[in-house]
Amino acid sequence: MLHYTFDEGLIDIKEIVNPADTAYQIVVKSEDMRKRLKQVRSYFDENKDYTDVLFYSHEDGSYEVIVRKDMIPAFLMHAFRFQCLKSLQWN
Repeated sequence: MLHYTFDEGLIDIKEIVNPADTAYQIVVKSEDMRKRLKQVRSYFDENKDYTDVLFYSHEDGSYEVIVRKDMIPAFLMHAFRFQCLKSLQWN
C-alpha cells in the first residue's frame, strides 16, 4: 500500500475507495499547484489508455480524479513527480 503526504496549505486531497477504482477529490489552493496538477493531467491525457485516469473539473475550481485500481501507483508517482505530493512511500 502506498502512503503519501501533501502540503495542506497548497492542496487538499480526499480519497474515496470503490471496488474498481479510487476517486480523489482535490482542491488546489494556489495557481502554482493548479499548474502542477495540470501537468499530471496532461501526462495521462497523452497516453493511449483513455480509461486509466479520468479528470473532471468542477465550476468551483476543484477536481475529481477517478483512477483505475491498477493505475493508482502510476498516478501517485506522477503526482509526486510534479510536486503535488510532498512524500510517497510503500507501507
